[in-house]
Amino acid sequence: MKLVFAENKGFCFGVKNAVEIAEKTGNAYTYGHIINNEYVIDKLKRAGVDAVETLDGLNAGDTLILRSHGAPERIYEQAKDMGLNLIDATCPFVKKIHNIVREMSAKGYHTVIVGKAAHPEVVGIRGWCAGSTVIDEHSDLSGLTAYEKVCVVAQTTLDSEKFSAIIKKIVKLPLKTVEIFNTICYTTIRRQSEAKQLASLCDAVLVIGSKASSNTNELFAICAAVCENCYHVQCAAELQNINLSPFSVIGVTAGASTPAELIMEVKEYMSQQFEEVQNQEFIDAVEESLINYKEGKRVKGTVIGADEKGIHVNIGGKKDGLVPKDEVVIEGEYNPADYAVGVEIEAIIISKQDQESGCVLLSKKRVDQIKEGDKIVETIRDGAVFELIADKVTKGGLLGKLGTYTVFIPASQIREGFVKDLKQYVGKKLRLTALEIEDDEKRHKIVASQRKVIETERKEREDIFWANVQPNVIVNGKVKRVTNFGAFVSVDGFDCLAHIVDLSWNNIKKGEEVLTIGESYDFLVLSVDREKGRVSLGYKQLQPHPFVKCLEEHPVGSICRGKVVSIVPFGAFVELATGVEGLVHVSEAAHSFVKNINEVVKVGDEVDVMILAADEASRKITLSIKACTPDEQKETAKSETADGEVKSDKKPKRGKAVKHDAEDGGSQWNEDIVNNPFADLLKDLGEDK
Repeated sequence: MKLVFAENKGFCFGVKNAVEIAEKTGNAYTYGHIINNEYVIDKLKRAGVDAVETLDGLNAGDTLILRSHGAPERIYEQAKDMGLNLIDATCPFVKKIHNIVREMSAKGYHTVIVGKAAHPEVVGIRGWCAGSTVIDEHSDLSGLTAYEKVCVVAQTTLDSEKFSAIIKKIVKLPLKTVEIFNTICYTTIRRQSEAKQLASLCDAVLVIGSKASSNTNELFAICAAVCENCYHVQCAAELQNINLSPFSVIGVTAGASTPAELIMEVKEYMSQQFEEVQNQEFIDAVEESLINYKEGKRVKGTVIGADEKGIHVNIGGKKDGLVPKDEVVIEGEYNPADYAVGVEIEAIIISKQDQESGCVLLSKKRVDQIKEGDKIVETIRDGAVFELIADKVTKGGLLGKLGTYTVFIPASQIREGFVKDLKQYVGKKLRLTALEIEDDEKRHKIVASQRKVIETERKEREDIFWANVQPNVIVNGKVKRVTNFGAFVSVDGFDCLAHIVDLSWNNIKKGEEVLTIGESYDFLVLSVDREKGRVSLGYKQLQPHPFVKCLEEHPVGSICRGKVVSIVPFGAFVELATGVEGLVHVSEAAHSFVKNINEVVKVGDEVDVMILAADEASRKITLSIKACTPDEQKETAKSETADGEVKSDKKPKRGKAVKHDAEDGGSQWNEDIVNNPFADLLKDLGEDK
């Protein structure tokens, strides 16, 4: 896209001179507004320059500035009589007209002014002649025949073509004497001529200036007659309501009463979106203005043939058009038989001339894509999600194309949270929903949001998540990070916490001992609090307890080796596996009486033990050391009697023997079992009673 600025734009000499005089003078009055531009009027008012429509109320010594439009002769006389300090800032071209009509009036000529009767310039001109008639292109000229001699002048800002057309009508009237003076300002003629050329070259034209400015309105009318996409704007702010993105080349001009500040404001705004073409480029473009078609323009043509190279099309110019085979269809393969001679197709010019064929290169596919885009627009009016690739960054957001529609995605609607760098989204596919669709004839615009799509989908995921994540449900999650108190796990995009005590049956200090960041695991949901957005997970709950695993490897009755980890008054605890300990009661430490188990084992000793019993519910294991060793003392004390009986020299126990119940798999450790001297004493006392 390119931006072309006219060379002749903004203040003409007369307007510039009048404004500068008013700014330098200050604390003065102007006869009427100095120019027809609200921005300049307000600026001068702040500088102490006020406009008056009559001289009533002014006092001797006050300064009065005559505006560039000029004033009737009587104002000069009245100002002199009142003793006003008069400064004449009338445009030289207007002053020239005053002199012409005054001289011709003195010669008996009736003055005919081509222009607008209410325009201050015309009002001023009429004040310098005895009699006058104001006409325009719609006026009935028959009344002019009543005058013997007619003098014709033109408002300086008049459209030169309109003036010529009116003059042709006047010379056909049966008038005795007609004197014609083309008093249109030469800068106006140049400005209008350039604007017309600009409009013929560009897809759209901006005319900057006040809606009250006659010369700006004329300029707009000239451009609008040539270019259908013509816009009259008073300042840059109004550009926000105009969709210019569909146009590849945009021309900019300004009326003679438009200050440089407003033009620069528009230029700065437009330059952010379009590439400015320098004056030489504009001159070159003018030289090529006879070319009928520009790249990017949509044209209709008639098929004159189709072959393996593509479709040959008559587009009405000196050159035929060619649609290359890869520019024919969006999907599928090109088939020449599908395009009969005489069929009308629409295409976009992609090159003014193909080097090989000499034809204008066209693309039917791109037009079809635009049409497809317009069809999609009809499907997204109810909020349906659509995809779009962002083409460029603009002020406040991103731009893209969907058919003939320009799609604007505000920065705040790209995603949840602040977006610092918009450029990272250019060329990326976005999933959008339409917030607003404008279907004006000259303005096809969609304001869309990706953030709304993200929020809606997140809400849907949340509802599904909370509906399915309930206590005792197993979920799969990826470990995102690990802390001293546990691990944060992502489950379907939601952060959940697995506390460190729920990671392992063993005592661990760091979560990394069990879990690896970035890996996925199954977890058991322990608790859920939707109001606070919290979910607690457990990992160890899905792992076999070391107690169970240990018993699988070492069932009751088996012998295994363990390490003594602690000593208590009634026995020793032996670690059979990590996190699994069993008790060797002091009575099971040796075959002989053991008063202090430290006489048999110490912490750190490795011993063989037999598993006598196991209680899975309470996770207790009863062990025996003596069951793994032979009773050597008993063996040596045995002897055979004469009748063959075996006798033992071991004294009988005083207490009641420990009973091994086959049902519980052996004796359970207890502080009150035999080999406890205090228990034995208490028992004897009980028997005596």
